[in-house]
Amino acid sequence: MKKDLVENVKALVKKVLGNNFAHGYPHLERVYRFACDIVKHEKLDIDPLVLNLSIYLHDIGRVLGEPHAYYSAIFARSYLSEYNVDTKVIEKVTNAILYHSFSYARKHGIKPICEEAKVLSDADKLDALGVVGFLRVFYYSWENGRTLKETINHFNEKIFKLHELMHYQYSRQRSLQLLEWTRKSLNQFLQEIGHRL
Repeated sequence: MKKDLVENVKALVKKVLGNNFAHGYPHLERVYRFACDIVKHEKLDIDPLVLNLSIYLHDIGRVLGEPHAYYSAIFARSYLSEYNVDTKVIEKVTNAILYHSFSYARKHGIKPICEEAKVLSDADKLDALGVVGFLRVFYYSWENGRTLKETINHFNEKIFKLHELMHYQYSRQRSLQLLEWTRKSLNQFLQEIGHRL
């Protein structure tokens, strides 16, 4: 039942979110790989069902609007309730989904109630860094009409500070490596277009 549930969720989000590079199914797969790395390196005792459901449902609310974490959590609670998933599992999943969004969690005082919430938070932020993160920012900017100035501000105000929000040593070390690539990518891009910071 657990395996079928996760596979059903994967099929659903593939259909709903599609192959959007910034927040679609490819993003979820990358977050899953980062999460597995965190669990392995930190030797964490986690519930695979909670982690999988949290990862694959954390962005589904984007099709409904913002704040996407709020809508994702509402959807997850309703969907998992229909499958008669244990209420403790549902609480952990919805908490992880709400907590993964730094701005939403800060604004509403959301604290992690399980290890899986911290893992999702770190893994999601790791995918916002590196060359992939650099491309995701510009992809999102082009999709949503951000100006170049707004895009650069996003790097300075959020992306370059993500390493400060990591929970685990592995995440912090990995984020600093990826951050270097993000900075190099942005600097190279700005140099090529003749733009000065």
